[in-house]
Amino acid sequence: MLIERTIDLVCPCPRFFIRLSGIVLLATACLSGQPARLPVKRAFTHDRDLETSFRWLYRPKWNGAQLVGYDKNHTSGPIIYTIDRDGRRVETLFTLQDGALINIYDIASSKAGEIVIVASALTADKRGASFLARIASDRTSQVITRTWPYVPAVVTFAADGSIWTIGHLNDENGAEVARNVLRRFDSTGKMIATKTLQVKGWQTAETSIMSASKDRVGWFTRAGEYLEFSLDGSEIGRYEGPEGAEERDITGVALNDDNDVVAGRFGKDKAEFVVLDRERHAWTPVELPKEYAPTWARVIGFDGATLVTYYQSGKLRMFKVK
Repeated sequence: MLIERTIDLVCPCPRFFIRLSGIVLLATACLSGQPARLPVKRAFTHDRDLETSFRWLYRPKWNGAQLVGYDKNHTSGPIIYTIDRDGRRVETLFTLQDGALINIYDIASSKAGEIVIVASALTADKRGASFLARIASDRTSQVITRTWPYVPAVVTFAADGSIWTIGHLNDENGAEVARNVLRRFDSTGKMIATKTLQVKGWQTAETSIMSASKDRVGWFTRAGEYLEFSLDGSEIGRYEGPEGAEERDITGVALNDDNDVVAGRFGKDKAEFVVLDRERHAWTPVELPKEYAPTWARVIGFDGATLVTYYQSGKLRMFKVK
């Protein structure tokens, strides 16, 4: 027996009354005379270019006031380097006492100039181990924390000085038992918290992107979700990535101290930068002067409110956020 229901919906706005017969619709707002909120166009202005005079095999990051990266990976002595705002390069040889073969997964720098790497090492007797290393700003000392059976894949410094990592957890035999595990460490290398994150997709944390602001940490997953956490580790936001963007389309994501989130993407035969609109849960294209519209560019971080991009071999291009 088919029963038809008639439902009266009354909106508190004057002269607004809807009668629905048979089908119930969800009204999300009444007509209040206020226009719908339109996306706010963000504009960038060109600040300057920086020539670094070398090519990068592994993706560096701009954290604080410097670029930080590594070279000669998968050796017993990878090179960790920094480049400051004036293009001055400083290199540091990173070794372990037993001459282990080192594989660096990710690197980050703090505003104070400290460096952290997450990596694995294979010793002469073929035993492997994962670890994180926190290197002092003067490069004279380092704290090594063995993390196995946890394998951190990405890393960043939070504003409170703690180190945040996301990776996977193995059992004693090396079989993976949990993916996308968030672990935080204090300045001594002691683990202070751990939890497994539930995200879309089957991919692990490798090649995902972490960054931090003065009051939160952001993580862009390989499946195209963007998550934000408060400094106590609580999730405070979750957003879909730029519409239609596959993992291979995203060329970088960065968060600044004003909590602007900018992603670089390549799609529809063009490169562009997009900014997260948290209220609308959408990504809005950035307006750029035509002469600086990129044919390809990678977002690698922020220097204060200045976006830093890698746009040509060994060349950085910086934009002020308006």
